[in-house]
Amino acid sequence: MLIETPTRPVLLYDAECRLCRFTARCVARLDRHRELALLPLQDAAAQPLLADLDEDQQLRTWRLAQPDGFMVGYGAGIPELLASMRPTRPLGRVLRLAPERVLEGLYHAIVRNRGSLGRFVPDGPAPRRYP
Repeated sequence: MLIETPTRPVLLYDAECRLCRFTARCVARLDRHRELALLPLQDAAAQPLLADLDEDQQLRTWRLAQPDGFMVGYGAGIPELLASMRPTRPLGRVLRLAPERVLEGLYHAIVRNRGSLGRFVPDGPAPRRYP
């Protein structure tokens, strides 16, 4: 089996979560220049990117995997995700200045309520744009 090495950052997200699918579709729309690849965590192609993580950590959060192997997720990854796309790059740079505890708090507040929040967004397919 040939393992493809990504040449751009890869957004790995939970395709079983309605809010996560919605967010990934929003990212895909914002990313008009296709600077990011998008891949569900459950996709077989995601496994090589997640191989360095313990099995119980692999599905714990969304991740942004860089071509050099650097990976970030949780709240700390928000600025990196935004900085990876032209339309949101300035916002990502500003958010890099935010205290990590603020970003983590925001992320965990959303995660705790993702089931409830998911009911307020349109449902749809999990986008896949890889490699």
